[in-house]
Amino acid sequence: MRLPRSITAATWLSNAILKHRRTYAGIPGFFKKRIVNTLCLSFLLLYGGCALGLAQRSAGFVGWTVFLTICGIGDAVYVYYLAVTRSYEVVEGTVSEIHAELFFDGFTRVIVLQSDGLTTELLLNKRTNVMHGKSYRFYFNQNAHAFSGIHRLDAAFDFGNFFGVEEVKE
Repeated sequence: MRLPRSITAATWLSNAILKHRRTYAGIPGFFKKRIVNTLCLSFLLLYGGCALGLAQRSAGFVGWTVFLTICGIGDAVYVYYLAVTRSYEVVEGTVSEIHAELFFDGFTRVIVLQSDGLTTELLLNKRTNVMHGKSYRFYFNQNAHAFSGIHRLDAAFDFGNFFGVEEVKE
């Protein structure tokens, strides 16, 4: 006996929702926070921008607001895609050294001691807040390529290679 078309569509939708719920549960907290914050800001921009645009009777203002909201939603979808496909590399460990070499260059050299005893040297932006002796998880683009081979120049032209950092609670 064949089920009615509406029941099969409902079960398909239910299965799809359960699949995405399980997928979302497997995403690291850093990416979840970034996705939710980006979506909240996008919808806040949509609400505020449309309200101001309609109050001023400016179709251009509303149009740009909708365009920027779509860009924000697209960024959140891209981060979700990266997290689901695991297209990122994780460096996890305790910060053992922090070297701010030059005052004006904007970079900090951070030495991370991993749990297996290996050390990793990271060249991060000075705005990235890390503290000596604390454990962190650093997220990088897995498919990042060096453009010039000069570490400082490649770090200066960071085209989305460093996603962010999250403190590891022990």
